[in-house]
Amino acid sequence: MYFSGGSALGSCRLILVDLDGTLLNSEKRVSEENRRALLEAMARGIHVSVITGRSYVSAINYVKELALRVPVAFQNGALIYDFGAERELFKSILPASKALYLVKLAKEYSVFPIVYEDFYRIPDMVIDGEYKGTHLRYLEANSWRLKRVPDLLKYLERFDEVAEVAMVGDRSAISLLSKELDDGISVVENAVVDGEAFVEFFGPNSTKAHALSVLSKYFEISPESVAFIGDNLNDVSLMRRVGMPIAMGNAVEEVKAIARWVTSTNDEDGVAKAVKFLMGDDDFGF
Repeated sequence: MYFSGGSALGSCRLILVDLDGTLLNSEKRVSEENRRALLEAMARGIHVSVITGRSYVSAINYVKELALRVPVAFQNGALIYDFGAERELFKSILPASKALYLVKLAKEYSVFPIVYEDFYRIPDMVIDGEYKGTHLRYLEANSWRLKRVPDLLKYLERFDEVAEVAMVGDRSAISLLSKELDDGISVVENAVVDGEAFVEFFGPNSTKAHALSVLSKYFEISPESVAFIGDNLNDVSLMRRVGMPIAMGNAVEEVKAIARWVTSTNDEDGVAKAVKFLMGDDDFGF
């Protein structure tokens, strides 16, 4: 655990946290230490929210556990839901015509496509084949959300819009096909394991960095007064924008390289330690 310069004490007005690999431990739970630290920050007048790649349906229980009554960003910022006003603050949809094009490209480049057809209803993940690669654990963990159809292309013909399309497969192949896309599609690389990437394709302005702009305006706070704690590739755009970027001890090197501080891992209450530091209750030599 270390810091690369500067002090955040007294300047933090908003703490944003990622979920998987950050707030959640390896058992996909919020530790009591992490929960208490975030609740204490809120009690002291520091705003707290979540920005996650997870969908609304897979993250809502964590939002309830933290009793958040503020806007929360789901699916890398494609959906921002205000739990205080019970309304959507921002939503970016992917037109079905673009989803069809993405699925065609995926099949052409021999990568595995997943269509997320809705932000709120389940099952929401639609596939038309069997996946056997390094991200299999993700599909197994989300089996309750999966719908299998004979042909994704024919299935998409019934829709006007969807939430997103994801592709899983060779990183270089997905990078090549991404060059064929127009500016109306947001591309978010989520994770890479052994050269196999999990990349998500959304409608416009669907990034965690854009979500920061929406939340900063909502809270009337400059990004310089925002702390963000994250761990993976989809956190990079946001990490570059905030004044207090904090990487988890288990974060990928790309995230650690641009963080001002590196805390403990997600199995060592790294979020709680970072929050205590931000509140002035602890130094960074845990």
